[in-house]
Amino acid sequence: MGSAGKLVIIFLLLFLTITTAKKPFKFDYESFNKTYPAPGTLNFTGDAGFTRGALQITPDTSNDRETYLQNKSGRVLLKKRFKLWEGDANSTAGKIASFNTSFDVNIYRQENTTPGEGFAFIIAPDLNIPAQSYGQYLGLTNASTDGNWTNHLIAIELDTVRQEFDPDDNHMGLNINSIKSNKVVSLASQGIEIAPVIGTNYTVWIQYNGTQKVIKVYMALQGKPMPKVPVLNESLNIRSILNQHSYFGFSASTGNLIQLNCVLKWNLTVEKLPEENDWLKIGLGAGIPGLVLLLVAAIGNTKGVQFKDLRRATNNFNEKMKLGQGGFGIVYKGVLAKENNMEIAVKKFSRGNIKGKDDFLAELIIINRLRHKHLVRLVSEFNLTYPFCLINLILN
Repeated sequence: MGSAGKLVIIFLLLFLTITTAKKPFKFDYESFNKTYPAPGTLNFTGDAGFTRGALQITPDTSNDRETYLQNKSGRVLLKKRFKLWEGDANSTAGKIASFNTSFDVNIYRQENTTPGEGFAFIIAPDLNIPAQSYGQYLGLTNASTDGNWTNHLIAIELDTVRQEFDPDDNHMGLNINSIKSNKVVSLASQGIEIAPVIGTNYTVWIQYNGTQKVIKVYMALQGKPMPKVPVLNESLNIRSILNQHSYFGFSASTGNLIQLNCVLKWNLTVEKLPEENDWLKIGLGAGIPGLVLLLVAAIGNTKGVQFKDLRRATNNFNEKMKLGQGGFGIVYKGVLAKENNMEIAVKKFSRGNIKGKDDFLAELIIINRLRHKHLVRLVSEFNLTYPFCLINLILN
């Protein structure tokens, strides 16, 4: 490494972002029409749509033929997906996101009819709706998928038809990957009829505490305050059920019996968990796809080092310049022409090498603590051109 044989270790980061507390994601939709929320915000599948200032999870009465309203199913999901837990799905480590939502719903049956089938708030793995999910399946599953753990689905159902596994035709349920509720509560004792003869608006509040792993659901007439006691209060570890990234929204269905399933208002707050690229942004615009950072070992007081210099020094990271490979990346030999042909070693990290911030910081700490007669300590004063900055900003 040159006659002096000494190295100065420089860490360069692209758009370094230090992890801080993130503000939760929030929205509050007071009504729904063709321009609000913004087009493309919501995803409609199956027989869902919007009319009359509301989300129609199944068709409304714009078509008077009863057969038009039968055997329908639909979903409306917010197109934004959310990271709901950290770490590994099978571990107990890592944070689980908390969320709160409330919505006003009108489940309407026409005069002299029996309502059917049901409505649900859902957390789903994707934006699709299962085929043939009408009737008892509430837009959640179908005959071939019901009960499969691969559904990665949680729902709070408002069910208006009694199946053989239901207590009655007016109940709330917590459903996991199935239309068969893991916890079910009859609403008659709460003084609530989901689909009364006269159309009634209800507000539903759903609160999930990711630390306590508890879900609570409240329900009351629209305009009334949230009750002090929840209708449903159940332990729930969403890490073991949901995809790490999932979608929030609604589903509903009709069968031979029909009802209208209308969402009038909706608000949602979700705790924001850091994504991997929240603590380290990748400078794709700088022409560095796939790179997370560069570790440069150089002689002397190097100033103004840029990626183009490093790429030129290593002959575009040519395989012939490879010195070795460690657990987190490959080390290349290079020569900085602008620094009097200074010999350098460049360590290139890739996204796949670094599984998380802890791995990355551990690597930095090890290198920062290296002590040898041919090595000098991490240098913290360099005039690096934007958008580069020194990693030891987060070490100090």
